[in-house]
Amino acid sequence: MSTQPKGSRLSRIGSWSAAIGVLLIVISSGHKLGFLDSWQIAFGALALGGLLMFVALITAGIGLLRSGGTAGAASRPLTWLAFVAALAITGFNVNRMSGFRAPPMHDITTDTVNPPMFVAVIPLREAAHAANPPMYFASDNAARQVAAYPDIKTIVIQAPADQVFAKAEATARAMGWEIVASVPAEGRIEATATTPWIGFKDDVVIRVVNAGTETRVDLRSKSRVGRGDAGMNAGRIRAFRDRITAS
Repeated sequence: MSTQPKGSRLSRIGSWSAAIGVLLIVISSGHKLGFLDSWQIAFGALALGGLLMFVALITAGIGLLRSGGTAGAASRPLTWLAFVAALAITGFNVNRMSGFRAPPMHDITTDTVNPPMFVAVIPLREAAHAANPPMYFASDNAARQVAAYPDIKTIVIQAPADQVFAKAEATARAMGWEIVASVPAEGRIEATATTPWIGFKDDVVIRVVNAGTETRVDLRSKSRVGRGDAGMNAGRIRAFRDRITAS
């Protein structure tokens, strides 16, 4: 009875797990690319793909360790490729896991007392059958946001309002947001941001107000679906703040 070299079976499992994991991750991008209607299926495929990559990391790693790096009777190049790919993707996922510790919120604003209101994006949200309504629910959001994101506050800029408005719109465009409305007379900019890979749609409204010698800028970023946002809306507002206040 013949026996396989040490690590052969685990190396094969690692290679197959990585191959299927990569396939699922690629499929999950179908929601953004337009060939996968359900974001739930896309998100599930991404999560399962990430799990399989973790399995690949463990099994391929142990297989290579037991075989002295040869992968035994399995393909050495494929096993090493699976291990390296799984290591990279798992590392990325671990780095992103901090977002999933964020509170279950999907509506973040720099002004929890008088938040900017959506106008132009409301029909878009209705057409997309957005699960989250466009209204701001202070009783559900304000106190939790202040506790979770104390740094997210009104942005104050020492410059005329018209200059700040133009810079705000340019910043939104530079961040890849799709401008839905730009109304200088009202100091209002509305846009839609699309998240990487899966392509979730989040809506943003920017309010620019003259306050004497300074200009006050407030933002609100709200997801169309999902109870929580894994910190995406807060991260988006911080990124905008850092860009618009940069010299």
